Amino acid sequence: MRGVSNPLAGRLLVAAGFVLSVFHLTTLVDLRGASARALVAVTPFLLSLGLVAVGVPLARGRLFSARFAGRILAWTCAGVLALSALGAWLFAATVAGRVSLLNPLAAMVNVATVGALVGLLVGIYDVRGLERQQSIEQLNRINDTLRIATRELVDKTERAELEQAVCDQLSESDPYEAVWIGRYDEGDAHVRPAAWSGFDDEYFESLEVSVDDSPTGTGAGGRAIKTRELQSVPNVFEDPTMEPWWDQMESHGVESLAVVPIDHGDTVYGFFSIYADRRNVFGDHEREVLAELGETIGHAIASIDTRERLAERERELARQNERLDAFAGVVSHDLRNPLNVVAGNLELALEEHDDDSLHQAADALTRMDALIGDLLTLARQGKLVDDCTRVPFRPVVEAAWSTVGTSAAALRIDGDLGVISCDRDRLQQLLENLFRNSLEHGTTNGRPAADEGAERTASADPAVTVTVRRTDEGFVVEDDGPGIPAASRQSVFEMGYTTSDSGTGFGLNIVRSIAEAHGWDVSVGESPSGGVRFEFTGLESTELESASS
Repeated sequence: MRGVSNPLAGRLLVAAGFVLSVFHLTTLVDLRGASARALVAVTPFLLSLGLVAVGVPLARGRLFSARFAGRILAWTCAGVLALSALGAWLFAATVAGRVSLLNPLAAMVNVATVGALVGLLVGIYDVRGLERQQSIEQLNRINDTLRIATRELVDKTERAELEQAVCDQLSESDPYEAVWIGRYDEGDAHVRPAAWSGFDDEYFESLEVSVDDSPTGTGAGGRAIKTRELQSVPNVFEDPTMEPWWDQMESHGVESLAVVPIDHGDTVYGFFSIYADRRNVFGDHEREVLAELGETIGHAIASIDTRERLAERERELARQNERLDAFAGVVSHDLRNPLNVVAGNLELALEEHDDDSLHQAADALTRMDALIGDLLTLARQGKLVDDCTRVPFRPVVEAAWSTVGTSAAALRIDGDLGVISCDRDRLQQLLENLFRNSLEHGTTNGRPAADEGAERTASADPAVTVTVRRTDEGFVVEDDGPGIPAASRQSVFEMGYTTSDSGTGFGLNIVRSIAEAHGWDVSVGESPSGGVRFEFTGLESTELESASS
């Protein structure tokens, strides 16, 4: 009877009670002379008044919410039908002579039989409703537990702190008596208790769980590690694999348990074990939720491990930077000072003796000075760029060319170079090294014809033309020189790699270091004219804006 309101149900009950009251009152009036029969008849009269007494507050909405009014009315009708059928059956049995009014025991037994069946059906219905209610309460408890535990996972940054928080939260949830987390490292023979809550420390510290084929390795904990699946034990004392721990569990009232593996990817970090003081606690849905919680904990531990490795890497990089700074100080001061003394004395010697060996020594000093300069640059350019500024790209290109360019080479700027976010000095150093590389390896093997709109700064017949242009993801620097063989392109950025007698082998390594310090990617290929092409990608979209925008 869905949709029945409280006022309607109440009015129907009041009307039914009033009609019945009138009927029973009339019967009482007719029995005024028969006191015994009138005493029996007064009971239904009072019951009919009870219907009226219940119907009035029901109509006013004072007993319960409106959604139960139809349910109450349905049960009332069911009771009327059931007992009316019973009365009809008793009347028929009396008429047929099977039940004698002089034998009240038979009548009472017959009524009791019907009452037993009706009571059984009502009891079954009530128990089913109670089970549904308990199931809902259990789901709410599980969801609340999962929500709180997940919140703890988000807040914790250390594994030990996370594990203890999970144990504390789970152990507060009814009917969990205790929770503990065991850590497992691949290759270990035992699972070590790492965090716990609910029982005394001595209990957990005395636990022995292994992952081998021994009695302590075939229980729920060992199986959870081996199979990476949740292990539920409805009754620990009926499971022979739990025998090694029966005494400990009996002393603490443990009746059932669930062991949930904690894993992520290919790594098993351990498990968490939940104890309950009742049997058959862990239903299907609860096991599903606990299994998801195990995966969530595994993901959180993996994230913590990753952060710790990154932090250690950052500390190692900081130590390396400190060593590089110390190295740069040694190079710039302790090496250059003696070399300056040698260079000064060599210059004096050349003024007195114009000797080829002295000139060779001077060339060697020049070479050493170039090496030292590149080493200093390499040591300093590898640091990450923390403070970028937005600068027009073209002036940086022109400044770099003015430093290394020659009258025998040409610079071609293809299109609008726009604005770039960078460390200006370090970007100029990158471009200078690229330009110097093109000039050192360039020949008169020809050059591409100038594209329409491209601007050229060149001699009448340049030996090599260097082109700079923007792309959707970054920029390109290319030339029309001899290029780099495909087999050597993976090696050009390595420290010390060079094919020029005058090269130091650090120039392109410095280029890569500066690019990586900005967070850019650099690749080497072939230009349309057969020369070398360096392409830089990974620039943020805001770095690709036009200079005129």
